[in-house]
Amino acid sequence: MKIKLLIILYISFSSTLFSQITTDRPDQTESSIALSIGHVQIETGISIEENQSNINTLFRIGILDGIELRINSNYLMNDNISTQKKSSFSDFEVGAKLRILEKDNNITKIGFLTHLSIPIAPEIFSYNEYGFLNRLLISHDLKNDSQIAYNLGYNKYNNSNGQFIYTLAYGKSLDSFGIFFEIFGDESKNNSNLNFDSGITYLIDYNKQIDLSIGRGLNNDMFYVSAGFSIDIY
Repeated sequence: MKIKLLIILYISFSSTLFSQITTDRPDQTESSIALSIGHVQIETGISIEENQSNINTLFRIGILDGIELRINSNYLMNDNISTQKKSSFSDFEVGAKLRILEKDNNITKIGFLTHLSIPIAPEIFSYNEYGFLNRLLISHDLKNDSQIAYNLGYNKYNNSNGQFIYTLAYGKSLDSFGIFFEIFGDESKNNSNLNFDSGITYLIDYNKQIDLSIGRGLNNDMFYVSAGFSIDIY
């Protein structure tokens, strides 16, 4: 009896510990799933535009059941800046992702994400004020290993107008590969942007993933190519 109980506990523990990695990149839609307790995930990549590049690194740490701590950084390189210093870290973000609804038998999963932007970067690379970035995260599992996910959010910096953000992504798993197509954008008092991106992911192992994506503005001149790597450490 004791042996059977130990086997059941081991299988249950292993399924949580060695579950397949779920990332918040390369698309703009944040996953509705929070990391399990004890997991540390690093997601990093480079995004290249015409005159600037950005190296983004996100640290995710499962600290409580249904709660993960997040630290986000961006290192910007911009050839259009007239000052001598053309590269620097931008403002750091710290925050958390909270599980609202996530059960194995539910096709719908819901989470909430909140970040605090801290203005510590040099003036030309900074918003120069504190900001609050918030998103509601929703996903629906579909048939044939596919999923629809979307985010609705609102960003607000101290002395600036608020910004409404939205994303809608369709993703499909093909064994170790994954593909996605996405619409995303933002709306503020004086600005409106609508964009499209698409990409692929490849699962190297259950805890390692590489990705490649491309994005383009539909009502603006934005264009980027991005590549990245993610790893889940226990």
